[in-house]
Amino acid sequence: MKIASIRNSPLQMSFIPPVAANMRRATTHTERVTVYRVELDNGIVGWGDSCYESDLSEHVGRHAMELLHGQVPDALRMACFDAVGKTMDVPAHVLMGAQRRPRIPFAYWTIDLPPDLLAQQILYAADLGYRTYKLKVRPWWDVIELAECAAEHAPPGFKIWTDFNGHLRDAQQAIPILKKLQEFECIGGIESPIPQRDVPGYKRIRSIIDLPIALHYGSGCCHVISDNTYDTGVSAERQIRENLCDGFVLGGDSDTFGIDRVCYENRKVFWIQSIGTSLRAAFVAHTSSVCRQTVLSSMSGHALWEKDVVADPLAPVDGYLPVPSGPGLGIEPDEALLEELVKPEPPPEVRRISTVVYPSGVRWSFSDEQVRHEAFYFGRLPGFVRGIHLEVEDDDGSQDFDKRFTECEQTPLVTG
Repeated sequence: MKIASIRNSPLQMSFIPPVAANMRRATTHTERVTVYRVELDNGIVGWGDSCYESDLSEHVGRHAMELLHGQVPDALRMACFDAVGKTMDVPAHVLMGAQRRPRIPFAYWTIDLPPDLLAQQILYAADLGYRTYKLKVRPWWDVIELAECAAEHAPPGFKIWTDFNGHLRDAQQAIPILKKLQEFECIGGIESPIPQRDVPGYKRIRSIIDLPIALHYGSGCCHVISDNTYDTGVSAERQIRENLCDGFVLGGDSDTFGIDRVCYENRKVFWIQSIGTSLRAAFVAHTSSVCRQTVLSSMSGHALWEKDVVADPLAPVDGYLPVPSGPGLGIEPDEALLEELVKPEPPPEVRRISTVVYPSGVRWSFSDEQVRHEAFYFGRLPGFVRGIHLEVEDDDGSQDFDKRFTECEQTPLVTG
């Protein structure tokens, strides 16, 4: 079972039309996905995917079994679980350990959205079979208005997890907002309300707020690039010892099963969050199904693609995603769809001006989302103000847009 060849297929995916404009303005997310075809010397093919393209050719010739665990590129590990499972005629989860559950809690997910679109997406997610929605919450929206909107449109039992990525900044700002949020039955929990370095802040929030809190495991959570000391976070050992949270969010961690053991010993729960196609959803399902503590809704974001790489994308039933039962991942890409989606080069980037609009009429315009993020993180702008909203303008090719964009590149443009 040695690897004979690895082939990359860089894909240009497309977000579903209702959320495409909002997803594309968020530079933390991409429509580029790479699917990896890993063929073993026995002719068996395994599939993996990633939102990043990497040259994995150095792994040709290695035994697939040795790549199932340890520090291995996640897409390669995924493909090897698929190929080895097919070779042995067992589902991937059999190679991971004892299966704890045949279906896993599974969440819908989007970037931050305006209230009217959030309402539409809640109903869309519910129709697809989701019962949990993980929503990015940002300071350029009125989060109470969002909660009111969710309460009006969410079906009974439907829960929203609000992911702040530290944007509430400190306990003093966070507590009044979180107190209001916990009044809404549809709010299921909160993720990383303030920077994860702030241990006293989390202790204070925990003493007052009843909503469950999830943190990034042993790391920071903030989208700050200009200052790498802004949120270094604290160790997972300290997060657990000082009881800073109820559970964790994990990415494509190579030691998921080790973390599961730690969480089991300390009675903490977690979910797996790893973005990709239905192939990725299947891998998340297999992985989650053997973990004791993955009782929170995991996610892969694959429902956001207008076209997936499989003809019949995976979908949850009443909030739970059935774990595929076939050999390997139990799901195969459609080669015709793959060929249709392959685009070696991404399309040109679209310039955008995003404007934070306050109810007073003051407008802050930015040419770069990262600058906007940091303006709020560093307290240069007040966030989560009642009535605040975001407007986004794409480059229309006009001289006027070019002039304003150039001005915003120098410094945010303030009017009103």
